[in-house]
Amino acid sequence: MADPLIDELLALARALGSHPTRPAIWDEGSLAVQVSRERLIVTRRGAGLTDLEREDLVPLEPAKMCEFASAVMVPSAEEIASAQLDPEAPPPCLDAMLFAYLLSLEGMRFAAHVHPIVVDQITSSPRARQFADRRTLFNEALSLGSASLLVPYAEPGLPLAREAQRKMALWRDRFKTVPHVILIQNNGVILLGNNLREIIRALEMLMKYAEVFVGASLLGGPVFLTPQQITQVEAIGVADRERATGL
Repeated sequence: MADPLIDELLALARALGSHPTRPAIWDEGSLAVQVSRERLIVTRRGAGLTDLEREDLVPLEPAKMCEFASAVMVPSAEEIASAQLDPEAPPPCLDAMLFAYLLSLEGMRFAAHVHPIVVDQITSSPRARQFADRRTLFNEALSLGSASLLVPYAEPGLPLAREAQRKMALWRDRFKTVPHVILIQNNGVILLGNNLREIIRALEMLMKYAEVFVGASLLGGPVFLTPQQITQVEAIGVADRERATGL
């Protein structure tokens, strides 16, 4: 029987793989969906998003993958394989442990690791921190939040999963939220959301304001919003959400 969440994951893969801004070409990009507390689906290693099929998906035990990401000892290949719910499935993507951790956070069901060109230009530059921490436009702060999480480069796989966990703990202690945009220095961006629409929206908003940042940098800027202005934007965002939920 078809699972609507897996169908949505396949639709997300094709939407990203064929997106005109080329966030993932050939075998770039990896995806995950949390189907249940006992079942995490990730893309296989080396899969292309444009023509992703069900055979390219790997079911995993999320609890085991989270344990591996937090364990003191590095898990062996045999231990990681034991987390696969289908022994015949291909090896999972290198982001599997990272996805397991991120999708254990509240309100997150889908994750995508992609490489938009303009975002990579920034995260591969000395201005990555500035782009993550500051905002240039009202709508940027309203749609993407007052800041984005920036994770330093770490080797893909377990090292990146552990570095992201460390930075996420600091982020949540400060902001009390789960960010929808996680920039990784020299390694693209991870987008989190509850459905396909949230992922695509975050991607397109991020890319728009990344282009603004690059253009403003070439013209001698950017001129950033002040902390007081960011506080005002946040207040408007809270009021909008309260109206939308009827609170």
